[in-house]
Amino acid sequence: MGVVTSGTGSIEEEFEGADLGDQRLNRRLLEIGKRLAADPKKSFPKALSTESELEAGYRFFGNCRVKPEEILRPHVENTARRVAGEGVGLLIHDSSTLSFGSEGFRKDLTESSGGRQRFIVHASLALSADGSRRPLGILHTSHHVLSEKSAGPRSEGYRTRWVDHIEATEELLDGRASVVHLMDREADSYEILLKLSELGSRFVVRAKYDRKSGASGQTLQEELRSATFQAVRTVPLGRRGAIQNGAKQRKVHPPRLERDAKLTIRSREFCLQRSSGASKNLAESIQLWVLHVVEEHPPEGESGVEWILHTSEAINSEADALRVVDWYRARWTIEEYFKALKSGCAFEKRQLESRHALENALAVFLPIAWRLLAIRHAARQSPDQPASDIFSPFELRVLRWMVLPRRKKFPEHPSVRDAYLGIAALGGHIRFNGEPGWATIALGMDDFLRALAVAKAAQNGFHL
Repeated sequence: MGVVTSGTGSIEEEFEGADLGDQRLNRRLLEIGKRLAADPKKSFPKALSTESELEAGYRFFGNCRVKPEEILRPHVENTARRVAGEGVGLLIHDSSTLSFGSEGFRKDLTESSGGRQRFIVHASLALSADGSRRPLGILHTSHHVLSEKSAGPRSEGYRTRWVDHIEATEELLDGRASVVHLMDREADSYEILLKLSELGSRFVVRAKYDRKSGASGQTLQEELRSATFQAVRTVPLGRRGAIQNGAKQRKVHPPRLERDAKLTIRSREFCLQRSSGASKNLAESIQLWVLHVVEEHPPEGESGVEWILHTSEAINSEADALRVVDWYRARWTIEEYFKALKSGCAFEKRQLESRHALENALAVFLPIAWRLLAIRHAARQSPDQPASDIFSPFELRVLRWMVLPRRKKFPEHPSVRDAYLGIAALGGHIRFNGEPGWATIALGMDDFLRALAVAKAAQNGFHL
C-alpha cells in the first residue's frame, strides 16, 4: 500500500547493500524486511505465511553467519546521509529493556522476575534540528544482558555504553554534520561530560547530581541562585499514568494530567569539578553552561517540572536558552520510538530461541520502527496533505467503508490526518480523547490490512 513509500523511502532501501557473506542471505533479508514492514505487528507465522517461508525466516534469524550489525549497516549509512543532508542534527541516546514471556527458554538470556527473560538495547536515534523533530533513523545500537542480580551487568560494555555510542557516532559522521547529543539523567557522569568536552561535541545532558564548582566550591544548586533570567516558555505536557513497578521510577516520574506548563529559564556558566569517585587521571574540571528550567506555579496537587541541564552551548540570549530547552524536549521522541518497537512491532512477543536470533530480529525491526515513527510524524506535521498522496483510491474506499459505521463522518477527499485517525478508530480510538497510542494504531492497521486483503480477493473474483 502507499504507506510503504510515504515520505520515508522504500523500506527495502534500509536493507539493500547488507553483506551477509552469501547472496541468498542478502535476498532473504530483503524479503523478510519487506514482509514484516507490511504489517509489523503480525506474528512470524502470519507475516511469513507459508511453511517454507516461516522455516527459512527462523533459520535466517538463528544463522550464526548473520550478524545484527551487518543487517543494520545499510540503515545506519542511510541515516548518516540523512543527517549530513540536514547539516545539524539531534542525536538522542537512551536504553530500553526488552522483556520476553516465561514460556520456553532463550539461550544466553538471564531470567528476571516472574520467570521472564530480558536484554537491554541502547540506541542512538537521530532527528532533524529544525524544530520539526523529524526522525532520521538509527546511528548506532548496542545490546546488553544484565546479570541475574541487577546490581552488576554481565556485559562489560554496559557501563561504558554512553561513551561508546558518542565515540562511534562521531566517528561515523566524521565531520559530515554537526550533532547535538541529548541524554537524560542516567548520563550525568563526569566521565561522559568530560568525553563530550574533549571531543568538542555539542550536548545537552540533564543533571542528576548536585555537583560542586571547581571555581567557587559552591554546589550547583547554590550557584544557580545567582543564575541570570533568560526566558519563559509555555510547553504542552502529556498525561502520564502511574508507573506500576519501581518506587524510584514512581518518584522521578509521578503521574500527572495533561496541561500546559509555564517554564522559567535561567542560566549561567559553571566550572564542573571532578567528582570524588572519578579517576584522578581525569581533568580536574570542565567549563560548561547550566540551565535551570522550572515550573514555578504548577497546578495544586501536581509536581512542577524542574530540569537542570548541562550544555556545551553558550547562553548569551533568550533565543540561545529557548533553543537548548527545545532541543532537550525533543529527547522524548526516543520514548515514542521504543513504543513503536514494542507495541507497533510487537517485538517482545517474538518467539525465538536465543539471544543471537532475537538480536538479528531486532536489527530488522529497528528500521521498521523508525519508519512507523516517521509516518506518524508526517501525519502530524502535514495533517492537511491529501491522503491520496499515500493511499490508493481503492484503499481509501475500503477505509471509508470500515470507518463510517464507527464514525458519522469521513471526508469525501480525506487528508493524511483523516486517514490516520480513521485507522486509529478501527483500533478503538475515541475522537477528542487525545492522540492514539501505538497499540491502538497497530490494532487498527491490522484490521484495515485484513479487510483490504479480503476486498482485493473479492475484486479479483476469488470466492470461497
